[in-house]
Amino acid sequence: MSITSFSKPSDTEVLHKFINNSNIIGFVGKGIVVQNENETKYIRTVKIKLNKEEVLQKVIFIKNGVKWLFKSIENDTNINHSKENILVK
Repeated sequence: MSITSFSKPSDTEVLHKFINNSNIIGFVGKGIVVQNENETKYIRTVKIKLNKEEVLQKVIFIKNGVKWLFKSIENDTNINHSKENILVK
């Protein structure tokens, strides 16, 4: 089965993983699907305001059968995100 036949978590599902949605500034770029022989991940980067500082965080989901299961939220250390890629809600 190819990656293109998979659904992906909606932006709403991504946002529900944050406790306080009022701190969300917007999405950065588009979500990506990463697949290897053992697992398929969906990663969506979100820019949030945390302790009065803007930070990037990655929300990670893992494919399990036909469902996407939430795995984690991680700090995004990639500094290559440009301001043009931020989609403000």
